[in-house]
Amino acid sequence: MKILQVHKYYSKKRGSGSVTAFFEIVKILKKKGHRVAIFSMQDETNKPNDYEKYFTTHFDLNEKVGFWKMVILAGKIIFNREAQKKLAELLDKEKPEIAHLHNFYHYLSPSIILTLKKKNIPIVMTLHDYKLICPNYKLFSQGKICEKCKGGKYYQCFLNKCSKNSYAASLTLMIEAYLHKILKTYEKVDLFIAPSHFMKEKCVEFGIPAKKISVLKNPFATEDFRINGEWQEKDYFLYYGRLSEEKGIGDLIRATKKLFDEKKLGENKLFILGKGPEKENLERLVTELKLQDKIYFLGFKTGEELKKTIGSAKFIVLPSVWFDNLPLIVLESQLLQRPLIISDLGGSKELMLTGETGFIFIGGDVEDLVDKMNHVLTLTPEERKAMGEKGRKNALAVNDEEKLYIKLLAIYQEVLDRCTRKED
Repeated sequence: MKILQVHKYYSKKRGSGSVTAFFEIVKILKKKGHRVAIFSMQDETNKPNDYEKYFTTHFDLNEKVGFWKMVILAGKIIFNREAQKKLAELLDKEKPEIAHLHNFYHYLSPSIILTLKKKNIPIVMTLHDYKLICPNYKLFSQGKICEKCKGGKYYQCFLNKCSKNSYAASLTLMIEAYLHKILKTYEKVDLFIAPSHFMKEKCVEFGIPAKKISVLKNPFATEDFRINGEWQEKDYFLYYGRLSEEKGIGDLIRATKKLFDEKKLGENKLFILGKGPEKENLERLVTELKLQDKIYFLGFKTGEELKKTIGSAKFIVLPSVWFDNLPLIVLESQLLQRPLIISDLGGSKELMLTGETGFIFIGGDVEDLVDKMNHVLTLTPEERKAMGEKGRKNALAVNDEEKLYIKLLAIYQEVLDRCTRKED
């Protein structure tokens, strides 16, 4: 089968979970003998490929630019004509049987869906986040879960400054959402793939027909998280990932403070790994709570250094206060045989065996988080190790490559059959 895979990034150094899933799907399909074409954006960190001449011009929405450049970029976010032109050239040359879209906004724009349909290409789209139902893609705004756009009320994105706390950025996303609603752009997608049951249920709640969504967990490169040697458990627990408001790291810091005040922390420390917009605010909170000798910011780590830091922790905490879809942190931690404490919000809990691979607390409830942290701290090293070993078995079972491939191929075939019946 000739399959077109689409992602705004063709570099493992850009993005996160969606990029990992994209590259894994490409790898699996090629291994099974399928021909895979790629459509993406130019970038100096891109992997070498045969399709770069079709990639769109690079730009970075995080760069500070002047007013007129910002206006031009806003237009590209809403409707990228260059992406349409380049994609049409690729389709004419490669003639794929089906297209699988991953994260393509705000760089390639939803306009590429119109191009694919004009060429009669069946479309599958993985829902790596909530962009289908929320202009800012998070269902999270101004420090809390937000579903104000339900029912197509996208003006709420502008009124609440949901993107970067900026009226200008939020206006752009509002216009994008309304335009593609009028054009019925996303209705032209033949089938959506939800990586979690929670994602499917939330989209159905917002009005997407259930029959248009199949659940298939994202594939993950398990070989990247092999255990190299035996790491000794040390006196710390760990958060790692993006330092942003929706991750709930402030709650984790406050829970650590409560354990300290109640004399339950002992010699244990909290290590925070990562980078992001909330770093200064979190450091300020640690200082205000006088926890500088108990909480340490270790910056951004990768490779063996990251794995060793994860593998030597007593446990990992994912204290999200938004609807996490299917975070890699859960699988990575389980593969490295560490117990987890995670929020019950979103799809994360679908990767857990409660009480066996870790514990789930009520998202945003600091007291419940304290109870779960205290419980894991009071376990013996042998008990935590046993939980970690169950976690690794669970992660490997979840990420069974052959089962994932069979289900993905069935999804492709379902869409192809459906489109053939429409033509008949």
